[in-house]
Amino acid sequence: MALTGYYHNELARVDKASQRLREVMDGLSSAFFIGTMTLEGIVTYANKTALEAVGVERKDVLGKPFVETPWWTYSEVTRQKLRDAITRAAKGESSRFDVIFENVHGELITADFSLHPVLDIKGHVAYLVPSGHDVTERRAAERALRLLSECNNLLLRATDEIRLMHDVCRLIVEVGGYRMAWVGEAKNDAIKTIKAITYASIDSGVLFENVVLTWAEDDPRGQGTTGRCLRSGQVVICEDVQQDPSISTYLRNLALKKGFRGGVAFPLFSNASVRRVLTLTSSSVFNVASDEITLLKNLANNLAYGIDNLRTQQQNKRILSAVNQIADGVAVSTGMEFFQRLVLTMTAALGAHVGMITRAQVGDVCSRTVVAVQDGQLIENFDVPILGTPCEKLSAITKEWIVASEVQKEYPLAEGLATFGTEAYVGRRIEDSQGQSMGQICVLFREPLADTSYVSATLKIFTARVAAELERQERA
Repeated sequence: MALTGYYHNELARVDKASQRLREVMDGLSSAFFIGTMTLEGIVTYANKTALEAVGVERKDVLGKPFVETPWWTYSEVTRQKLRDAITRAAKGESSRFDVIFENVHGELITADFSLHPVLDIKGHVAYLVPSGHDVTERRAAERALRLLSECNNLLLRATDEIRLMHDVCRLIVEVGGYRMAWVGEAKNDAIKTIKAITYASIDSGVLFENVVLTWAEDDPRGQGTTGRCLRSGQVVICEDVQQDPSISTYLRNLALKKGFRGGVAFPLFSNASVRRVLTLTSSSVFNVASDEITLLKNLANNLAYGIDNLRTQQQNKRILSAVNQIADGVAVSTGMEFFQRLVLTMTAALGAHVGMITRAQVGDVCSRTVVAVQDGQLIENFDVPILGTPCEKLSAITKEWIVASEVQKEYPLAEGLATFGTEAYVGRRIEDSQGQSMGQICVLFREPLADTSYVSATLKIFTARVAAELERQERA
């Protein structure tokens, strides 16, 4: 039952020993919370540290049920734990468990909470002493370490990169206690969209529906942690979305709607470049220790390594498949049929929309296709200008040239690129055994290339086979 004034009068009549005890309680470190209460769970005292943590005065909690005070409003689960603990403490049994509460700054605090009964000279429970010690940083580091360990176990068993990313995001939410974790990928469209590849969240539903994020520096939608991380390649932390002056109004409103308060974004490096970012969001102000950030950064680096490793495995399988396709496709072919089958096989293996082999004409200002394939069909041969096109880049020094996206924008004079609707280009110089130019081989794509390494490695194999056949025919 609530007190009606008894404790105010009692506090006025405390003896010197009791007063000294309370002075000691108030003088404890800022990480230690302590108080006293009746057997029914009514607050009779709370030290200064505990009061300041949630921004209340002593008069605001004295005489009130402990379970209804601000320290216990964050979770109904822990409130029930407290009720059970009070019942046991009144019978002489102590309890101990972790409690999470939101402090006056909007940060989530983890306290190692204990409730102990105090006995009188007759051995009866006289009153109860609740106490707590701030272990936020320690628990966060422990969670991050466990999270890192479990994610490393995932890496050992992973066979698919999308599944790996999703499982890591799920662990970050379930084990790490974050509100959401997601992996975003930078797209090369007009507004530089960030595509959500996968995510996990404590919420249900499609969180990215009708949400557009970008990595464009001049777009309000690109001023969040993910956009800045993609641009800088650095870890980006936002403690409080609503207080960070670099966050746009659009993103503040979005965070408010989704229940996000702070977060951090980690770059996922691949071949020294950043196209993907792992972003974590929290429901409270994001104020974590450097140890936790270091562990999470290691997790992100391990994830990036795992993705690259899976891609390498898949790439090796695809290259082996391409080699087998070359062997199967041209084994019984000779002359022009050999090149036709090879280019058809090459475009199919690479997923290219256009593929061609060219031979240089007199003066090297123009070349002409030997074989050209478009959308899986042979087309008539045509002249290919060299000046002002990607073909101009290939030389004895530069044997390969790759434009992964917006190739028409980079080469506006190359009319053929527009004719084929080209977005990406990969070409190689064909050389004889003496290193002399014999022509070029190239593939065109109508979509940007996300993985140029596989195309490069496979095209190198096809180029070597073309060079060998051209030399053989010239010797015949």
